Amino acid sequence: MGTLGWGPGKRLLYSTLRYLITNRNAGIALYTVFGFMAGYSGYLIWRVFLGVDSYEFPARNYGDLGFRTWGVTARYVTNICQALGLLLLLGQVTIQFGENISQISRFKLCYVVCPVLFVCAGFFLTQIRTLKAYGWVANLAVWLNLLVIFITMGVIANSPPNYAISVLGSAGGAVDPDSITPDDNGVYPPIMHYNSLPPNGLVGSINGLLSGVLAYAGAQLFVEFLAEMKRPRDFIKAMWGAQFFIYTVYLVYGCFVYHFQGQYSFNPSYMGVSIYGWQAAGDMISLVAALIAAGLYGNIGIKVFYNNILIDIFSAPPLTTTRGKIIYASIVPIWWSIAFIIAAAIPDYFGFVSIIAASMLLNLTYTFPPFFALGFDIQRHAVRGDLGEGFDPVTGKVMRSETRVQRLIRGYFSGGPFQVGINIWHTIYFLASLSMCGLGMYAAIMGKYYYLLCLTMLTSGVGMITAFKIPELNSFSCRSPLNLNG
Repeated sequence: MGTLGWGPGKRLLYSTLRYLITNRNAGIALYTVFGFMAGYSGYLIWRVFLGVDSYEFPARNYGDLGFRTWGVTARYVTNICQALGLLLLLGQVTIQFGENISQISRFKLCYVVCPVLFVCAGFFLTQIRTLKAYGWVANLAVWLNLLVIFITMGVIANSPPNYAISVLGSAGGAVDPDSITPDDNGVYPPIMHYNSLPPNGLVGSINGLLSGVLAYAGAQLFVEFLAEMKRPRDFIKAMWGAQFFIYTVYLVYGCFVYHFQGQYSFNPSYMGVSIYGWQAAGDMISLVAALIAAGLYGNIGIKVFYNNILIDIFSAPPLTTTRGKIIYASIVPIWWSIAFIIAAAIPDYFGFVSIIAASMLLNLTYTFPPFFALGFDIQRHAVRGDLGEGFDPVTGKVMRSETRVQRLIRGYFSGGPFQVGINIWHTIYFLASLSMCGLGMYAAIMGKYYYLLCLTMLTSGVGMITAFKIPELNSFSCRSPLNLNG
């Protein structure tokens, strides 16, 4: 909200459409659009899954949808993106909540030890192999997150922002560092808001938009959920309910925080609380919820790696066997350690988060689903029995009379005017998502150097923050990046 501005106000639907038409997209409008399209992507994943899954040839992971609709290459690309995205996301969570532990200890604990403690706890939680067993744990995480939200809202409404920490990740630091810079007397500028996109803040606004992508990044896990459901057809109701829940809670919370803290709105928001006791409470509660989420990322990431690399290439035993369970248990600490090393070695934490969202999470949520749905519909409508095509049960061969390109063209323009329109829409959706990926990568990379330039202009008390952006200093250091007096 702080990097995009308010956007539409009370009459949400009318204002959203008006802002989209007049090219004045802002926070509420874009978050609404991204939420709806994330739900639509989930619907496409569900529809394709029901179309390709069977008892004899079950669809077990996201890559299986790519394989059934576009072939082996699409499967490998999808599996690599999903595994890498989950690994990087696990590393990001590890570093972020290592900072929680560091802040709780008031920076008395060597910083590099803090994320290691989080990793060690994750070793044990990720030993849970089935997603069904995660049900009650995941439910607990939801309520813990809501508790943090309610606590933060109450404290923020009755206390000033945490001005000092705003240089580390606030909205003002992303779009206009002068708006959070104190004067010679140490007085910070008053709280301010933007009604539309902040002027000259395109890079910061795009990075803020990527936070919306991160909020809806669960689509990459949907196939794994569907594969373990007794009634996959019921998934669509739970998915739309969850998307609406996420949209409502985050939007109300985001608007609330932005109203009271303006350009000082910090990410994560509970660290932007100025009262240490409540700050520590948010740290501790969110730490438990984050550990549950990280365990889920690790669980599915390891399964993708195990099923598509170890089983397919190295003929490893299935996870249901005793040997498979032992191998899985031995991979867990290695997987977490790799995630920690990758994330801890990168000093530009916020740029790291933006790059994950732009390169991996955006594609997994918004690019792949329309691409898979397009391939599924093309294959369904490309079959022509009257041309002698089909499956011969005697020989076990598929009979085709045309080249692959001819079949793709025929399938694209078959099925009637409505189906052709759907194919065109999915093509546009796919290309638009790819464009957003490129734009997000540009903003994430350019934003790093822009942010460095802004930091050099800030006043006293932030020397360590500037140093943290230098490659020689990273998360393996004993000094916490949140310790402004370090």
